[in-house]
Amino acid sequence: MTPPITETIVMNACRILFGSDVNISQDFLQYLQPSGAKSAFRKIAKETHPDLFAGEHPEVQQRQNDVFRKVLQAYELLNTFFRRRDDGLWMPSDRFSTSDLRKQARRASARGERFYAGSVPHRPLEIGLYLYYRGAITYRALIDALVWQRGQRPSIGDIAKRWNWLNDKDITAILSLRGKPLRFGEKAIELGILTPFHVKAMLWYQRSQQERLGQYFVKQGYLTAADLERIARELHRHNFQTRGRNSGPMDRN
Repeated sequence: MTPPITETIVMNACRILFGSDVNISQDFLQYLQPSGAKSAFRKIAKETHPDLFAGEHPEVQQRQNDVFRKVLQAYELLNTFFRRRDDGLWMPSDRFSTSDLRKQARRASARGERFYAGSVPHRPLEIGLYLYYRGAITYRALIDALVWQRGQRPSIGDIAKRWNWLNDKDITAILSLRGKPLRFGEKAIELGILTPFHVKAMLWYQRSQQERLGQYFVKQGYLTAADLERIARELHRHNFQTRGRNSGPMDRN
């Protein structure tokens, strides 16, 4: 199994090739291209190649050998970074502190749970699944979060009744419909009691009444607000990179 490449390691490699005058940031990594890294490598290689110091003292030659070796290692690491980024496999593993990860692991182990340790699937994901595949939460925590979120929103029947679109008789008729595995709104459309416009409007309102799923993990101490914001940006890049490789609609976050 290939070792993880953290964001810190990649940034350090960039500093070796590009020097301290360049502002190495998350945005820099996002837009850095292989051609730019190759140009930087060629420039610094011309300045640090051991052949340039063949006539120097052995200690100087050894020091330059070490410098050039670090340059080569940095360039090789960046090439690996590019391949993983282009394949949607590069997911920085230093978003969370070691102590926080250990606390989560102990808490999960006490409940008989485990964190996911494989690769993130090559397809667009919702925030909850992305957090799970990133190893930030357990699957049990994801289910708990979905239950928490669903418990906040009013039912379609309650909304329709409040808006005077349905009465008790209508709701009973909808709930009594058998034979097809349909949801409440779909059953109402099937019976001709509600239109697709009505159902769509109520679904939008229903979603507007619930907190975003990521807030659950902040409240439960799995993540900080800053962690969640950074991971949301990661998810956006992941979905952008994988959207063109997968047919079908993109999941909602």
